[in-house]
Amino acid sequence: MKKALLLATTGLALILAGCSNSASSSKSSDNSSAYKTEMTKGNDAVNDENYSKAADYFESAVKAKKTDKATASKKQATNLVKAKKLMNKRHFSDAKDALTIAKDQDNGNKKMTSKAKSMLYQVTKIQRNRSNFKLDIKNAKAMIKSSSNDQARSLLEQVTKFKGIKGKYYSDIYAQAKTLLDSLPATAVNATDETKTDDNSTDTNSDSNSNASSDDQSNNPAAKGDFDIESRKGQGKEITDEDIAKARQQLTDQGVKTVGAWSDNDIIRAIKNARADGRDTIKPSDAQIRGNN
Repeated sequence: MKKALLLATTGLALILAGCSNSASSSKSSDNSSAYKTEMTKGNDAVNDENYSKAADYFESAVKAKKTDKATASKKQATNLVKAKKLMNKRHFSDAKDALTIAKDQDNGNKKMTSKAKSMLYQVTKIQRNRSNFKLDIKNAKAMIKSSSNDQARSLLEQVTKFKGIKGKYYSDIYAQAKTLLDSLPATAVNATDETKTDDNSTDTNSDSNSNASSDDQSNNPAAKGDFDIESRKGQGKEITDEDIAKARQQLTDQGVKTVGAWSDNDIIRAIKNARADGRDTIKPSDAQIRGNN
């Protein structure tokens, strides 16, 4: 009787153990399936550069099955989202910190690592541009204080015409430059033209008109006080305002901090010297006078 009872108890224990193992195996299988599904969704979101959604999927993957890959991917995606938000608030130094962590993440997603690197480059360039723009505005204020309004206007126009200056990363600087630009008095060109018109219309003496015409110095740079006007012809090609703006940006990209102090004459001379050397990109040394251009 005792032997029969022992056999029955042992059999029941084996059955229960089998059921438990079967349930555990089923649960493990379900977790693995869920993990793979969430990781796939996360990677797809990364491909779409939707890092907020990717972070959510990777978090679900960690809950299903905590692996180094899932944990690292979640951290990377989270830091990319954080960096973007910080950039939108113009907190660029903090954004760089988050991006550096994402870039150096162990076991990370290669595409997110690459994205972090490109965003780091972007942030660095934005910071450099902002620094140069702030210096331009500072120089413009000094020019206005010394009554050099034309130079200040030229400098501020370079800032306000920069591509992307009205965007979220620069809009505050645009507002400063535009406010300063609008505060400048109107140029004297219109007043000069009106004076000429009035003089010609009231002078009825033909000899006087003839003398006025022969003495007209409106096309003479020296008559305007510009004694060192560079010709805009360089290597047989006209140098446009767009060329000048592009050259200023080239100097800015090279880390030149005093671009705002360069006159258009300096820029034109640099462009001509660069073209003479067969280059499309100017260097700071190109502004030096080399003789006849």
